[in-house]
Amino acid sequence: MLVNEIMTRKVVAIGPDTPIRDVQLLMEQRNIRHFPILEERSKGALDSLVGIVSDRDLRLVGADHPRAPANVTAADPVKRVMVTNVLVAHPDDPIEETAKVLRDNKIGAMPVMDDGRLVGIVTGIDMLDALIFMSGVREASSRLEVELADRPGALAGLLDRVASRNVNVSSVMTSRADEGSVAFVLRVGTFDGHGLADHLRGLGYNVLWPPEASEA
Repeated sequence: MLVNEIMTRKVVAIGPDTPIRDVQLLMEQRNIRHFPILEERSKGALDSLVGIVSDRDLRLVGADHPRAPANVTAADPVKRVMVTNVLVAHPDDPIEETAKVLRDNKIGAMPVMDDGRLVGIVTGIDMLDALIFMSGVREASSRLEVELADRPGALAGLLDRVASRNVNVSSVMTSRADEGSVAFVLRVGTFDGHGLADHLRGLGYNVLWPPEASEA
């Protein structure tokens, strides 16, 4: 899945001279937590991305907090508090790489730029929505977690065993990897997850979820 599939395309951007109080009001009205900041260029040129501001940045204005900006009031322009070293994404970036950038830098959103043009914004909430979609949890299904040897063909063998029960697999993810083994989380198209788990245990698989009836 790529950024262009989950990003918000109708981006609300503001100018660097917008008063902070106006930005705060706009955030409340639009229920938006991040604003890209564009600076108008000469006629015929694309507006330039010069910053981004979050609700967290604005909450610090006038606050009794060690990180509160000094001598800044709600009447000042937003450029006084905006982040200027803006990390951006591209529409064709894989979402897992973008999610890693968000997490590593502890930020909540990234403007999406294409050939110098602001075309969207992607947020941590978008990433959670993508995770829900990719995991298949919204479909009628059961969760199955199985530990396999870390070797070629191990996952294919498990999928063959599941298919032999006439059960479809809608998603496959990994929950952890240790030396020599990998735990896979499958979304399977059956309500009888316990029955499938018991069948796989009978074949010698180490099923981590669902637990055996005596452990439930």
